[in-house]
Amino acid sequence: MPPLERASILLGLVRELVAVLEKENALLRRMDVEGLAELQEEKCALVDAYEAELDHLRRTPELVAALDPAQREALMEAIRELRRVMRVNLNALAAAKEVAERAASHIAASLARTVASTRPLPPGTTGEVVPLSLDRCV
Repeated sequence: MPPLERASILLGLVRELVAVLEKENALLRRMDVEGLAELQEEKCALVDAYEAELDHLRRTPELVAALDPAQREALMEAIRELRRVMRVNLNALAAAKEVAERAASHIAASLARTVASTRPLPPGTTGEVVPLSLDRCV
């Protein structure tokens, strides 16, 4: 495959991956769990294809060397943008994980306090409904 065609494939994958990561970042901000789940298959497929193309270019550096400087710079700039978006994505994922862990910890602690401070319910009665509110924004 000609060098320009190979670079174009990688450039297209990088741009698609950037778009998917930006979409995932927006979904993380809204804590849209269903949207995140739907996006994972596409994200995984793009990452796999990107890694395969990048590996191929690393094994054959003459392909990148054959590109003219403007094409090479466009490819490198796209990869830099991907790395920037990946850092933002990693931070967003870490923040969402922390929020979920804190919420689970608070719920568990509240449940433990409730269980420890209440006496058993008489037979035939039901428990008390406790309202819970979570903000889905991170």
